Amino acid sequence: MKKLGPFGILMVLVVLLIVLLLSGKAWKAALPAAQQALKPGSSQGVPDHGDKAAGDAVRSGNLPDLKAMGKSTDQHTQQVKDASKGQD
Repeated sequence: MKKLGPFGILMVLVVLLIVLLLSGKAWKAALPAAQQALKPGSSQGVPDHGDKAAGDAVRSGNLPDLKAMGKSTDQHTQQVKDASKGQD
């Protein structure tokens, strides 16, 4: 195995320092939301942080019916198979 020279060791240390700084910033950014979720008596929820429509759908209970979606997908698959039979 090849040994690292002084320049290689210095580069490894610089990269390690950069990774630690970036992970520390990310940790500090996520900390307030985590503290809010862990407060006693809280609803254990974290505020929306992206697609607000998805959060609204979950809270309102207006999620799509997966069984109905599966049936419509099966029907569409069958229609595609029927249409492609004549093309063979």
